[in-house]
Order: sequence, then C-alpha cells, then structure tokens
Amino acid sequence: MILASNPLFCFEPFESIMNKIQSNFEGWEFLAEAKHGWDHRNKIYDALSTSDMTIQIHAPFNDLNIMSMNSKLRKASINEIVRALDMGNVLDVNVITIHPGIYSPLGKYWDGTEKALMESLEQISLQAEERGIKLALENMPAPFPTAGTQPEEISSILSQLNIGFCLDIGHAFTSGKLKKFLNLEPINLHLHDNNGHDDLHLPLGDGKIDFEMVIKKMKGYKGNRVIEGRSLGELKKSKEYLRELLSTL
Repeated sequence: MILASNPLFCFEPFESIMNKIQSNFEGWEFLAEAKHGWDHRNKIYDALSTSDMTIQIHAPFNDLNIMSMNSKLRKASINEIVRALDMGNVLDVNVITIHPGIYSPLGKYWDGTEKALMESLEQISLQAEERGIKLALENMPAPFPTAGTQPEEISSILSQLNIGFCLDIGHAFTSGKLKKFLNLEPINLHLHDNNGHDDLHLPLGDGKIDFEMVIKKMKGYKGNRVIEGRSLGELKKSKEYLRELLSTL
C-alpha cells in the first residue's frame, strides 16, 4: 500500500487531516505528537472507527533522546515512546517507526553512548513485543548528530535486537551509501527525494535519487510504502510518480 506522512500534520485536528488523506491515499503514518499524541487518543480512536484506512504510527522524537547522557532524560524519552506503543495497541497498529538517539554536545565523547542506546532500544522492543507490535528503526540523514546514519551501524543494531528496519530512502541517499542500505531487509519504507546533501523531503522525481533503481532493487519488498512530503499537494504528486514507476517495472 501507498501511505502518506507529514510530521507537520500533527498540529491540525486528527479527523480533518484523516479526511483529506483518505481521499487520496490508502493509509497514513501519523506522528504521535501534539494533537495526534497520547492525550488525544480518544478523539483519534473515534475518528478511525469511521474509516477503513490503513494506519501506522511514527513514535514521538521531538525533545526526546533515548541515548542521552542523563539517565532521567533517557527514562522520560522511553516513557513517551511507550505511550505511542500503548496508542498503537489501542488502534491495532502492527508497525511503529522509531528514531535512534541524538548525540549531545558531549555525548559524542561519552563512552557509554552506544550502551545507552542499545539498552533503551531493548527496553522499548520488549514493551512492543508485549503489545504485539513490531518496531521499525529508521536510518537517519547524514551528517545529522544522530545515531543510525550509516548502514553498518543499523545492521549492527538489528543483529543484536529483535526489531525491524525502516529504510528511509532520502536519508540513505544523504549518507552516500544508498546501495548498501538497499542490501538490508526493511519492514517499512519511507520515500522522499533530495539533492544528495540536504534532507529536503522533495517530491519524488524532483531530486537526484534514482528511484527506478531503488524500486528494481526492492522488487520483493512486501511492506507499505510511506511517502513523506511537505504538503498534501506534494504528497499527491509523489504518489502519482510512484504509481507510474511501479506500473512500468
């Protein structure tokens, strides 16, 4: 299925965005923050009860850091993500996308960073398993100060934990290692375009990514394709590009 996603949608009432998306897409991966967060779960449940649209959740990430040097901040970050898992459980969501941690100014020099990240992901993955939800760890854009920008790093994490992989094509392209990322096996897929240097979230075909190569390489992929865009108009433009490309391959 082709789903839509835009984190800025979380500032608008859930039902109004849902109505716009379901007129144009088969589903929606929404960010569980602001008006789409835990405190609005009852309104979200009521809105979705009137729709048969496929739903995925992107766990919150703003102001959170699951590999913070501060153990209290790590715990608070984990708790916020677990709330998203609880929402997923209520909404019968099978896949929830999650970001890795952020390097704080001194974090890059702290020898406990990797351990903190792995322990946090393990705690969250256990909570996800209890709820019957599969985590999808997303690769991040380079050179952002985050973990998970390189395929070797993502592969190492996946080999140690019972979590899946969300392949973000746009982020992978900024790392210069898109083809290596394509050798991994994702359970979720994010699609947007850029110039190879900046995480621009352009419509598909407006940047430099060879999406024909990407789709051919991922011919056996069975999961959802989540288009990320800056507006509903750009999301629709990318959807038509993707559909045309899929029909020719």
